[in-house]
Amino acid sequence: MKIGLIFFSKIDFKTKGVDLFSLLLIFLTAVTILEARDLPLDKIKLPSGFSIEIFSDNVPNARSMILSDEGTLFVGTRDGSGKVYAILDNNGDYSADTVITIDNNLNMPNGVALKDGDLYVAEVNRILRYENIEQSLTNPPEPVIVYDNYPSDDHHGWKFIRFGPDGKLYVPVGAPCNVCAIEDPYGALSRMSPDGSDSE
Repeated sequence: MKIGLIFFSKIDFKTKGVDLFSLLLIFLTAVTILEARDLPLDKIKLPSGFSIEIFSDNVPNARSMILSDEGTLFVGTRDGSGKVYAILDNNGDYSADTVITIDNNLNMPNGVALKDGDLYVAEVNRILRYENIEQSLTNPPEPVIVYDNYPSDDHHGWKFIRFGPDGKLYVPVGAPCNVCAIEDPYGALSRMSPDGSDSE
């Protein structure tokens, strides 16, 4: 099944107090069984000044995403293909022109984050870094393993990552169950320096 990336336009992200990336993630999760062309966009009620349209219909199982300062949208996935994408809107018309596969066959590479030109990707049990990624989108570098000491449980093992205002990378560690007694490192929020040191 394909899933389209939805693009909200004419939005001031700082007004109305709306976390649109969270809203987008919820919407993407809800419609993963639909083809992009079948999405009932006309049924979605949006506040005045908002509009919604398909950004790309060529990014299967899109999950987490991060937009670079240069306008490249990086997208992680959680399916068996293990792909991470870079999506370009070269002419600025709010429709994807190019979809590039940065890597594939990764272990549920859901989380993506950017820092100092490097792309960070969170697999289930490790964090990878693709250095100077936008300088080599069509020929991505081999990833550097930043940290590889997370549990390998798939159940609740996918990770959403972001850099905090302290410059540290924040990574959750889900419990491998729905109802159970757990101990560290499960059910925790971890953080580390960008090079993987000072993990806590």
